[in-house]
Amino acid sequence: MVQQAIRIKTDPDPYEAFRLAQAYRVDNMIYVSGQAAINMQGEVVGAGDFDAQADQTFENLQAVLRAGGSDLSKIIKVTIFLKNMGNFGKIVGLREKYFTPPYPADTIVEITGLALPELEIEIEAMAFVEGEIIG
Repeated sequence: MVQQAIRIKTDPDPYEAFRLAQAYRVDNMIYVSGQAAINMQGEVVGAGDFDAQADQTFENLQAVLRAGGSDLSKIIKVTIFLKNMGNFGKIVGLREKYFTPPYPADTIVEITGLALPELEIEIEAMAFVEGEIIG
């Protein structure tokens, strides 16, 4: 059997101008590109407001997963990119707000910049479509 990667995107796709796929499904897994605080019209949300940007980023992540038949509860791994590691404490609260136990594996990295200068957070993820995460 030939392996297939099926492109997943929301409608509209706010990342279309950047020439990238929002996500791909391969078998029972979804691999999500970095999601940031960009609304469905392609505009940055919450410039200078980490909390607003984080909420938009998680909402975008949820939207892409739903477009692929999954949701935040099926995430097994995230990588979170922060422009300021001083926001690490907020990430712990955000994980509790948006994820459920058992929480996903997680890597947090501080970086000097993201695709657009106003962005403060980006999250990429891997998630199941079907199945159960056992903790």
